Amino acid sequence: MNRMKTMRVFVAMVLTLGMSSGSWGTEIELYPTGPSADSAFLRFVDGDAKGLRVIASGSKLELRLDAGQRASQFRSVAGGSKINGQLLTDHSQANVDLTLKPGEFITVMGTTVNGTLQALTLRETPDDFSAIKASVVFYNMNAQCAPATLKVAGRTVNLFEGIAKDASTRRQVNPVKLAVQLVCAGNPVGEPVDMGTLVAGERYSIFLAPGDPADRFFYVKDAVAN
Repeated sequence: MNRMKTMRVFVAMVLTLGMSSGSWGTEIELYPTGPSADSAFLRFVDGDAKGLRVIASGSKLELRLDAGQRASQFRSVAGGSKINGQLLTDHSQANVDLTLKPGEFITVMGTTVNGTLQALTLRETPDDFSAIKASVVFYNMNAQCAPATLKVAGRTVNLFEGIAKDASTRRQVNPVKLAVQLVCAGNPVGEPVDMGTLVAGERYSIFLAPGDPADRFFYVKDAVAN
């Protein structure tokens, strides 16, 4: 396989064994990387928590996500790589076709909008890091809750305020126990999301996917594959 064809192989895929138990199986690296290429980082997220398959073009290798494992790890990819593949549920599918820029952290979320599966691409180039604080990002993709505010549950403190649809914001947070309450149009929506005790130096992502805001508000702890 020549280099150009290799660069087009759908990357960041995992041949997963035993995903139903929440464990990662044998991982197969499919992408070119190395000291001569500035890396980007790519992951996939199941926005519906009802089961999502990610299938690579060409190799046809498959990654499965579900309510027990909603997000894959971020995997290092050579900057400039072109990514092609499909997201599938039992009832719908969506194509993935994007190019990764060096230094980007890219999340591809599969989520159902008006009965049709869509691949939503979230791009960020974070430059913040603190060994003594946790880093938290909030992605708002929900038109029914725009702008959105996240309050610290049980307090009058806003973690994020007035976040428009298709916008995201990040901040450093002390490594303390944290639960967040979604607020739409000034009213609390759904139950608070308990994030447990944050860990210094770690990153966390909070998502508000399209659909009923009370059902589409969740978080994951970010992980980068070694």
